[in-house]
Amino acid sequence: MLVYGDQVELADPRQRSDRIGVHLTRIAGMQPGIDRHSRLVGALIDAGQLLQGVADRLLPGEQALGAFVHGLAHCVLRSWDSGFGDIGELPAIPRAVGRHRVELRVPEGFAFYSVYPEAYAISARRLSLSGPPRVIGIRSIGTTLGAMVAAALDAPPAITVRPFGDPFQRHVSLPAEAIEPNAHYVIVDEGPGLSGSSFGAVADSLEARGVPLDRIAFIPGHANEPGPRASDAHRLRWRRAQRVPADFGGRLLELVRSWAGDRLRAGDQLKFAGLGSIGERKLEIARTLHAAQFTPEPVALVHGFLIERLSPSSQHLPPDDKPIAQIARYIGARAELLPAASLSGASIPQLIEMTRRNVTLAFGESAAESLDLPDAGLLEGRVHRTCTDNRFERGNWLRGADGKLIKTQAVDQGHNLIGCQDPAWDVAGAITEFGLDRCESETLVQLVERGGCDIDRELLGFYRIAYPAFRFGEATLAQTADAGRYARIVSELLQHVCSGTPQESSVG
Repeated sequence: MLVYGDQVELADPRQRSDRIGVHLTRIAGMQPGIDRHSRLVGALIDAGQLLQGVADRLLPGEQALGAFVHGLAHCVLRSWDSGFGDIGELPAIPRAVGRHRVELRVPEGFAFYSVYPEAYAISARRLSLSGPPRVIGIRSIGTTLGAMVAAALDAPPAITVRPFGDPFQRHVSLPAEAIEPNAHYVIVDEGPGLSGSSFGAVADSLEARGVPLDRIAFIPGHANEPGPRASDAHRLRWRRAQRVPADFGGRLLELVRSWAGDRLRAGDQLKFAGLGSIGERKLEIARTLHAAQFTPEPVALVHGFLIERLSPSSQHLPPDDKPIAQIARYIGARAELLPAASLSGASIPQLIEMTRRNVTLAFGESAAESLDLPDAGLLEGRVHRTCTDNRFERGNWLRGADGKLIKTQAVDQGHNLIGCQDPAWDVAGAITEFGLDRCESETLVQLVERGGCDIDRELLGFYRIAYPAFRFGEATLAQTADAGRYARIVSELLQHVCSGTPQESSVG
């Protein structure tokens, strides 16, 4: 199934380094405490993301930028060790990083999976090393995590590598200077995932250079083994090697509550929104939507966790409740309030590829061939990207005691390839999740348009099949019961296509 995809941002390194410098100036003037520490971690993440882009592009200045990230990691570690009381002297960010635009990849662990750099420092200190430590961070997120591990071990700045090749059979090319006599190598990443092949590729390269397994250690993001696509050799090595997972586990919510202090009240909800600028952006979205009376009140962002205040009298929608008018107002408001960059979501060609693959895997090649998919080039130019919701499941809607509709899960689009789409994507989502018939679908479209947001009918027609095809793939990978429901929806749409009858929507 095709569900996931990298979220990439094009950036000017000089502009990005200037922005980090401004953040550091502000941090230097802040009072000690969790808020200053959180901002410092955010600066480290931003700097690590910039280092990833510069290293991937092989630009001059990588070494100087790596030394800066290393120094910043020492400041984060000092803040953590002192109970957020002392950060030491902040390093100055180098400017000699070139003017070529670089691709910055979203560090998924910091954005979606509550991966904390501090947990990696704690794990690093639990290692038993038989030689001088040498840290290897796996890009993307390993530029930041590797720096924290190196700081905790008092090691030189981490080496970073970018795995390449098949996602389930990665390879890496280690620089010659990475191999040092008698060093103990510590490999750092957020995984392992379905195959653990990124960790495995680095270890393969080290062992090929003569490094024995007893001088290789792993710091992963969790205690589980690699997933079902792991090779037997990698799985065996994983079981035999020294590894210390970096995971706060059950302690995390307890820590967040202690950090939040009196900002957290009984009944408030804690939801991971992301560290650094990732979480701050989601806090802005939450405030914007709450001001428009669509979402719970966002109280604060506490080192990655959003505190939301929701009335205890709010109830989930009954099965027959189809609040079409309120949903239309919500879709239109997002389109107006939350515009997005043109390259901030999956393109029409990518969505076509996803739809074909997921339909093929579910129903066979003949079913995929029967799809009447649009001309990608023509349709792409008609997409007006906004920060779409992408999570229209009925369970994400509540009704307050005053009758108002409340949207939950409204600020996090999730770790997948969809990203920001045209508002028609959310219209398709509402039609699918609420089971709207043709008349109800047309009413929804007309109400959205009456609010000032035009809906392209041909684009909506494509999204009507792409949305459930995507959700089917997502539910299949997650092995949830919803997979069957989305499969039935896709099947019904395919039957309409094959029979030549109109779809049960307003796409005509």
